[in-house]
Amino acid sequence: MRGHRDLQWASAGAVICAVVAVLVPWEIVRVIAAVPLTLFLPGYAVASVCFTPRELAPPKLWTLSVGVSLMLLALGALLLNVFPFGLTTLSWAVLLVLVVVACCRAAALRRGRPGQRRSLRLSWRPSSLGAGLVALAVVISIGALVLAQRPLPAGNAVGFTALWMLPATSQETGVVVGVLSSEQDPKAYILEVARAGKERPKTYRVSLDPGEEKTFEIPVSRRPGGRAHVVASLYLTSQPRRLYRRVSTWLPRQKTFPQSP
Repeated sequence: MRGHRDLQWASAGAVICAVVAVLVPWEIVRVIAAVPLTLFLPGYAVASVCFTPRELAPPKLWTLSVGVSLMLLALGALLLNVFPFGLTTLSWAVLLVLVVVACCRAAALRRGRPGQRRSLRLSWRPSSLGAGLVALAVVISIGALVLAQRPLPAGNAVGFTALWMLPATSQETGVVVGVLSSEQDPKAYILEVARAGKERPKTYRVSLDPGEEKTFEIPVSRRPGGRAHVVASLYLTSQPRRLYRRVSTWLPRQKTFPQSP
């Protein structure tokens, strides 16, 4: 790429932006470095391979660079998803740097020696409409990248709560009850566990954040050799009279051993 300054700058810029995006701990600096690496340099390198400097005016070249870069991001996501390492910051950086360097090298070979072509002239007078469209495209691209890095609340998403119960393995006369929250907001519950129609329920107050789960190992009294039907009921603290979830299970008969004479 000796003698082709635009290709040298594109390759060096891709390497520098990738290093900053991967290693720098400050998020705002990483985003700034990722903008040219993801939205301009790959498309510029590909366009340089497909067209000579005389075939595209700078406004067309820059617009094509942004469009091709977005296309490469979509194709790159499909490619990286096939490999075990998946979509990570490092894998993205390595892939984009390889694309930019390889395409710049191919463009340099296609152009030939600098003395065999006319120099690239970047002086131009954009119209007001053209300048405005280019500025709008840059703003939209930067905004899309920033929004992609920031999680947004899912206002219309519907969460749920799971209630489960199993016989306890550590003791034959108990159960294990679990409450898992996949709600969108923290929730408070009232959990009641008891033998069906035989005794007053044991009551527990449970507060869970989204994605949190709590389990309780609860002893259940019953007659020797008999089965027990255990019921777990869950209520929202805000609606203590309305049943929210209910599960039940039968505990197996207790083993009895004959007494020796």
